[in-house]
Amino acid sequence: MVPLYAARVSDLGPGDFVQVECLCGQTELLTAAMLATASVAPEQKVLDLGDRMRCRECDERGKPVVSIRWGPVL
Repeated sequence: MVPLYAARVSDLGPGDFVQVECLCGQTELLTAAMLATASVAPEQKVLDLGDRMRCRECDERGKPVVSIRWGPVL
């Protein structure tokens, strides 16, 4: 596992998710594959993704709480 402040999209494994939570309460779990289809570069830091996000419910931009939900370690 990599610390959250240093984690990049390329550090995410197949069971790992990026959790994006808006101030309105809307929560989304995104995989590395989903981020790749949204043209997010593998070297992009996970914490910097919040600036690119827009909430589907309240349409607020750039204010989500971003975290990583690490998958099980085998």
